[in-house]
Amino acid sequence: MYTLAIINAALANEYSHAPFAGGPGSYERVRKLVLQLAGEGRVIVLTGAIPLPDPGLPTVSRPEWSMKAVLEEAAVFASRHPEAEALLYVHADMPFLDSALCSSLLDLHRRYRSEYTFADGYPPGFASEILSPRVLPNLAELASRHDAPADRDGLFAVIQKDINSYDIETELSPVDLRGLRFAPLCDTKRNKQSAEALYALGARSAADTTRLLPDHPELLRTIPAFLWVQIAGYCPQACTYCPYPAMVGDPRLLKGFMPVEQFRIVMDEAAMLCDDLVVDLSLWGEPSAHPDFASIVAAVMVHPRFTLIVETSGLGWKPGLAEDLAGRWGNRIQWIVSLDDADPAGYASLRGDGQREATAFADRLISISKATVHVQAVRMHENEERLEAFYRGWKQKTDKVIIQKYDAFCRTLPDRTVADLSPLERLPCRHLARDLTILLDGSVPPCRHCLVETGTGDGKDPGDTRHSLSYDHLVANVFEDGLEKAWNATGAWYGRHCVADYPEPCGQCDEYHTFNA
Repeated sequence: MYTLAIINAALANEYSHAPFAGGPGSYERVRKLVLQLAGEGRVIVLTGAIPLPDPGLPTVSRPEWSMKAVLEEAAVFASRHPEAEALLYVHADMPFLDSALCSSLLDLHRRYRSEYTFADGYPPGFASEILSPRVLPNLAELASRHDAPADRDGLFAVIQKDINSYDIETELSPVDLRGLRFAPLCDTKRNKQSAEALYALGARSAADTTRLLPDHPELLRTIPAFLWVQIAGYCPQACTYCPYPAMVGDPRLLKGFMPVEQFRIVMDEAAMLCDDLVVDLSLWGEPSAHPDFASIVAAVMVHPRFTLIVETSGLGWKPGLAEDLAGRWGNRIQWIVSLDDADPAGYASLRGDGQREATAFADRLISISKATVHVQAVRMHENEERLEAFYRGWKQKTDKVIIQKYDAFCRTLPDRTVADLSPLERLPCRHLARDLTILLDGSVPPCRHCLVETGTGDGKDPGDTRHSLSYDHLVANVFEDGLEKAWNATGAWYGRHCVADYPEPCGQCDEYHTFNA
């Protein structure tokens, strides 16, 4: 009885091959460990569009892999080794793959004759997943009905479709680190920086990491992962729960927009700093109001590792524009249509006019690109009784229904919260660790949420143009200072959070635990 192994290198890139922490690269570390656990002749590597420079092992190559294809290949591989009792499944970008943890999982797998064994509570990259070869044909068939991409979560995503049919064993981390969203992998520039910082701290194993990571929140901040950008001042609605009218007066009277060339420069700087990034339009205002939205999108899409989120009221779109963009770019653009309420009177009380147009917009986009279009409702007292009807109605059309937490913006807005989801113990702000916010004029506040009361207007009457809310502190201007300087400037705020010193208005904020894409 012996062990087989598959290394999934289908999505491996330059970060998996480059030296890690002054030593061998991630793939080489994974290859060496897997050979120790399985042995020569019992390991294959799945490669994708980017070939491995020197795999040193038998490879199976395809331009694209799905979990169906992975499991079919695994079944064929295992059929050539009928004496094998376990198959390790790992990824090429795991520099911290832990020999002791993998051996412990193998022991658990054999002791209980498990069909699927995994570790839970650790950051990704420390443990293999283990399958019994006898279930591979069944899993391949299941994947053909419920396919999933061959990414890090792909195997569990398939098993989850019929999870009660399999004997599963789990080894739990002594400290649950999942909530930190820390990924010490060699798949992106950001994650590799995180991994090397963890290594420099002295971590070499899962046990080291569970001991060190909770006391070092500074490791959670490297380079931006999420970029909010305001590209238009105008908004067709003055929503009752939104702070924007109290910031600018009636947004339906505004006309400003960010020039395409300035936006393009910001994107180019972001690509140099981050390599991969999620860009969200529009921080405030309505993206459809930009006179050259197609060029704005092009400035994002020219960077192949960027993805775009378009948050829209669904109003004001030029005929065919959004549909063309959705059809052309597929899952690189995610659309969020803010609707809040299916009831016409409820919608009008929250958002004003436009429900019919907004709903029709969402329906059209769903018909073109169902997997990339989300409809959203902010959960608050005003729509709580009708929220289930909203959810059920849209779930008949799409699985992509978002029920968003209400944000009181550091208590500058009335408390409409239905349920308090805050952790029992406060943690450093995830937005300061991952996000950067850029206003229409290039100004950068520390965070999207850190509004303060400054003026005399109460923001309740859209006709009252006296500004009552604003960003009290601006750390930089990207048009003048550049993106990297702006990012570094927000780091001081995060540093204070790491020692539980919360500057105002952070002390009033309850968004610190929420997480963007």
